[in-house]
Amino acid sequence: MTTFNLSGNSSLNRELVFKISTDVKNFQHIMPNYFKSLDIVSDDETGIVVLEKINFLGQSVKVKTKHLVTPPNIHKVSILNGPLKGTSFTERYEPASYGTLISISVNLEINGPLKFIPFVGRILRRKMSSVMAEFINCAEKYSAQNGLP
Repeated sequence: MTTFNLSGNSSLNRELVFKISTDVKNFQHIMPNYFKSLDIVSDDETGIVVLEKINFLGQSVKVKTKHLVTPPNIHKVSILNGPLKGTSFTERYEPASYGTLISISVNLEINGPLKFIPFVGRILRRKMSSVMAEFINCAEKYSAQNGLP
């Protein structure tokens, strides 16, 4: 397992960027280049389980994820199947002088044939960092397009 942290700043206030980032049902509208379809399997006090069809590293992949949302500032995501099964992300949203500081702790677990490729962890880390930056941009655009405060 590889552990690393990512961080970025959004001009949106914490409540709004947290609301957008935990709106699982609308991920495909917020980031359509990555999320192609989402099917909610269950949504209860233990979390939201989602079947996601995503585009990542040029590949279309189906994954099952579990999302735990703890307002006002924590969103945990666990990957339940596929080559990254066991990977988890803990997102934290903290007020900052310029909107919100978003930090993500990643526990990356690589399975199957991918684990034998020595540089795949570095590629995934770099891609996750760029996706985080793109999410912030998309969230800010989504907020403006939908008249969110």
